[in-house]
Amino acid sequence: MAKEISRKSHPNFIKYQEFIVNHPNYKGLHFTRNSDNSIRWVVTGKSKDGQSRKTWWHNECVKLGIKIKAGALSLAAVAVHPTKQHVCQICGKSLSIEYVYPNKRLLRKLKKDLNLTIQPYTKTIFEIIEEIEQGDFFIKLFKIPTKQQDDIKAFIRSNYVEKKSKSYLSPGVMSNAPDRFDGFHSDGNCCRSKSDKGRHKSNLQRYSQDRRVYEHWADGDWKQADRLMAAFNKYGFSADHIGPISLGFCHRPKFQPMSVSENASKNNRMTLSDVQILIVDEKNGEQVVSWHSKYIWDKLKGKVQTDADALKLSKLMRENIHQVLTIFSIIDEAGFRPFLETFLNTEYSFYDYKFKGFNPNDGTFKEVTRTEKRGKNQQNNVERYKRIAFESLEQYKDKDNRKTKFWSTPQIDNLIELMLENLKNDSKKALNLLHQIFQTYATIFETKWEEV
Repeated sequence: MAKEISRKSHPNFIKYQEFIVNHPNYKGLHFTRNSDNSIRWVVTGKSKDGQSRKTWWHNECVKLGIKIKAGALSLAAVAVHPTKQHVCQICGKSLSIEYVYPNKRLLRKLKKDLNLTIQPYTKTIFEIIEEIEQGDFFIKLFKIPTKQQDDIKAFIRSNYVEKKSKSYLSPGVMSNAPDRFDGFHSDGNCCRSKSDKGRHKSNLQRYSQDRRVYEHWADGDWKQADRLMAAFNKYGFSADHIGPISLGFCHRPKFQPMSVSENASKNNRMTLSDVQILIVDEKNGEQVVSWHSKYIWDKLKGKVQTDADALKLSKLMRENIHQVLTIFSIIDEAGFRPFLETFLNTEYSFYDYKFKGFNPNDGTFKEVTRTEKRGKNQQNNVERYKRIAFESLEQYKDKDNRKTKFWSTPQIDNLIELMLENLKNDSKKALNLLHQIFQTYATIFETKWEEV
């Protein structure tokens, strides 16, 4: 349920509200006024007003040619907005609704590589490019085939801003259609951590979520794993996946404690010790690797005898997950999204966990309790899970990415063609063919292991 935090609105925000509700772009979008003549900006989704707004936004999607699916209303909210500038209810600051601000990752990189400290949401990427001389930094970072400043900015706008790339950029406000009139949260990201209690540092530690489980279509009880990660964060530790999600392993509730810098340095590279732990856990009956990556894991895990072997396995499994996600993107592009949805573990959204006797020094705990929850927040998490998962496939639909990352052979091409044909009326046979595709890739990678 969308709910305004009880607080006084900044005068700039009140002016912004009046401007928006009277703008022709929002003609027909229902709103009422409170007893003090202020605009009733937020409505609940299930209310009569909420349903009316939802219908309006759906109609706008149709007008704009936006397919109705997860995230569609957010796209419409950006397209409809007349100025692309949103005013924060708390501080009155105007911020862009587009992905033009450096995110935390880029801010850290600017500090590390250029010794440039920039406060979040104070400058756009374009303003930063104009102010500093190290143009080569952005050319290399954003993989830009030009050195002209105007061309650099045009490339970033076309390939990152307009595509809502989260690699290095962030919007000034998060979307919230249809609950809020303009389709965006009332407070900008400049004040979001202060206004939203769920985003306070202490609560972020408790409710941390690892997006990679969605982006890499990982198996495992991700809700329990997320809660255990939060327990590590509470004590100042970083929870290291013994088997990295980005290599095809499960997001499971088992981690080894590290410092943030140690974990960042390790990245998605495994050690011999990691592989040995994973093999032992697997022998003890645990699922350690996601179904789509089990074939390469089973082919190569026994070959790892040294840390150098573990690094080689890490590299090959990373290349394998590119093939997996590319195949998924081909299936999605062909119109068989319901088939792909069967691989998403959304059922974990409806449970929560608490750990007793947690030891942050080794990650063990004496007892875990599970509580079932069936509220709107849980259902919203399901939709978020799906949205992120399918958004992750978009980059693999790009022709250039597909050309560089996708390995095609006559055998694989034939299996893909048969799979897509069977998806029309025989999903069970199509699933068997999908498994055959991943088995074929595992055999290719086994050959590559011997070549490296």
